[in-house]
Amino acid sequence: MDENFPWSHSRSPLARQHADRLFEAVRRDAVTALSGVLAGFWGDIEEQVRLAAIASHDNRAIYDDRLAISLLNQRAIDLAGRYRESLEQAFDRWRNPRPRSVDGKTLSLMSENALETHLAGQHVVELIEQQLAHPVYRNHECFEGLGAILGLPSQGPDANPIRPEVPVDALVKLILEHELTPELRRLIFLQLEKRLSKALTDLYEKVAQMLENAAVSRDRASAQAPVPSSQAGWNPDGGLVDQRTQNGGSGGSAGSAASAQGGASDGYRYRESIHHQVRAWRQAALRGNIVAGSDSGSGNSGTGGSHFGGGASGGASGANRGYPFGSARTLVPQELFGIASILQGSDPAPFVRALSGDDARSLSAAIRAQIATGSRQLGYDPTQMRFSEIDEDAIDLVAIMLQTLAHNHAGVQRARTMYGRLVVPYLKLALSDHALFDERHHPGRHLLEALSDACHGNIGETPQDQQTLTHAELAVDRVVDGYRDDQAIFELAATELRDHLEQQKRMRDVAEQRATEALCGRERLHYARRAIDELLGSRLYERPLTQGIAEFLTTHWRHHLVQTWLREGPDSAQYVAALAVGDALILADAEAAQGAGAQVADRLIELQTPLGRCYASCGLDASAARDSLARIVTALAFPDAPRRVHAVPVEEPMADAGDGAQLGAPRMAGGTDTVEFDQDLAMHMRKLRVGQNLRLVEDDGRATVGRIAWISPLTSRFLIVNRRGMRKLVVSPEELASMVGKGRVSLSSSDPPYEDAMREMWQELQHPRAS
Repeated sequence: MDENFPWSHSRSPLARQHADRLFEAVRRDAVTALSGVLAGFWGDIEEQVRLAAIASHDNRAIYDDRLAISLLNQRAIDLAGRYRESLEQAFDRWRNPRPRSVDGKTLSLMSENALETHLAGQHVVELIEQQLAHPVYRNHECFEGLGAILGLPSQGPDANPIRPEVPVDALVKLILEHELTPELRRLIFLQLEKRLSKALTDLYEKVAQMLENAAVSRDRASAQAPVPSSQAGWNPDGGLVDQRTQNGGSGGSAGSAASAQGGASDGYRYRESIHHQVRAWRQAALRGNIVAGSDSGSGNSGTGGSHFGGGASGGASGANRGYPFGSARTLVPQELFGIASILQGSDPAPFVRALSGDDARSLSAAIRAQIATGSRQLGYDPTQMRFSEIDEDAIDLVAIMLQTLAHNHAGVQRARTMYGRLVVPYLKLALSDHALFDERHHPGRHLLEALSDACHGNIGETPQDQQTLTHAELAVDRVVDGYRDDQAIFELAATELRDHLEQQKRMRDVAEQRATEALCGRERLHYARRAIDELLGSRLYERPLTQGIAEFLTTHWRHHLVQTWLREGPDSAQYVAALAVGDALILADAEAAQGAGAQVADRLIELQTPLGRCYASCGLDASAARDSLARIVTALAFPDAPRRVHAVPVEEPMADAGDGAQLGAPRMAGGTDTVEFDQDLAMHMRKLRVGQNLRLVEDDGRATVGRIAWISPLTSRFLIVNRRGMRKLVVSPEELASMVGKGRVSLSSSDPPYEDAMREMWQELQHPRAS
């Protein structure tokens, strides 16, 4: 570390002592919080297994699950201690970094149980990292700053002691020594993902506040360093900073505000950067004649504003229309709040037209026009009033946010009307509480999240969809009718709507599970039949057989093998025993051709019980079974009976209404060669995971939504369901690539709606578009 390093001024003994104490405090809080994940962990899973045993008929599997989880629960204290040791070791490795040594260990094959466990853990890590992308990055930056004070070398994100991989790997090591059934493994990692997501969310926020309050963020240390454009914008997961200390001064350029997004100076905070950016956007919009009726007064002072009378006419700014800019009075917040209260509950048609695109004005211009109309009702002259810059910012931010949400999630006029009715309540909320745009758990955000979920892809096709829209309207009614100045009304409305959505989600999950099980069963049946036909063909082509033996092999034995393959698996002892029945009859037929009657008789006696199981598997009653056995005996009784090579009967392929039958999807009867698709795009499609959202364009041009509910382990095909969990489409990665190339399908973000809207809002602020 040379003297020019940004943290060189903080390497005093006192700074090091403070950093050491801070590190120990972070370590203590983090280990305590993450250790709490295992509190009652095994007991909860044991209860889930017990409840599953009540409804299950697979006694053997349930017995294995209960035995395994019981053993784990008995060792809960020991496992918790080892788990905590792993967490402590991660902090030790970060505090005392060592070069990675190359040992002489040889590679060895991993058991199937270990492989499945590692894959399950990796999946949980990826889910949490996607969910908490920004907090993870934010904590890494803070730890880098802390490490700089402690004199540690720069370490990558893989060394962060509270990254999601650390607690997940700690649990994986605990359960690797236990043989787990697939169902028990699924329950363990499902419970881990649920608990760990909540624990890490709280922990990251707490640790970031501790480190940022201590001014150890690397970004604050490099105040003069340029900020990359990818970091100066809205953060990937919403970019929320809950520390909203008001610092003195609001002057500065948009460029310095962009640098403040990274926390480069104590004089700027996250919210200030948003306000500076929206003012720069407003100036650019005015220069390009994009937004009518808005004339920012920013530049030298932070107290200027615009005449809101100009917004009603949709023309030039008030200064250009002959009004003396200096004589206009700035509207105080209480006055603007009162005007908004008059507008609340009034006809939202102007806002709805702006959201629908039926009005040439933007939503921000429509809001200003309605405020001008409302001000006249209170006796104000809108031509002699101006907004403060803070109020201008609130109007523009609310307009961009609601316009983005309505564009992305309101597919019908009924849904757009709901967003239009919420314009005034959210304007009042933004005027009274500036944390609306930077606080993750703000009540206003919760309601918009629930409303967007209810409206997304919902065109009211079914009674269930209509019911969801009705509940959304009731939530909007509650806010419009009841909001005065208490934010709790937003949380209450969001909770009521979310309860209905959770009920719909449970119904959707059941429908998805049924669709998945049906498709999985069909694919397994198809795969089993193909495997059995290949095996049967190899038997029939080897030697000539009598008609009676060949008929048994191609009917009853074939069906018995398929059923055993599906029920027990191709590696089971039952399947091996079923194979032996057919092979024994083929051998008996060869012995009969040689005239070895005694050997044939002994073999038939040995096959009586296995043949009985075969007939029972085929559903034959006693009379039909006796007739079939009589034909076998007759075929083997005559050595001179005609024998020939038989072929495997060809069955009609299973019709599947979901395979390429919707949205103009191509057929793939001849393999991928018959489908035109981009190879690189198909490669990306193969990387898609369950839960990926899709936008589908129907044959009539309507846009609907879909979601990948299941990926076949046999064929890699995607089961795509609609918002109710009903089967919509079944396609291969190549088919999906072809449809994406034709514009019939597009990938949608799986992030929460509000976070998507915030990202788009920041993009809009950086790159104004012509209305």
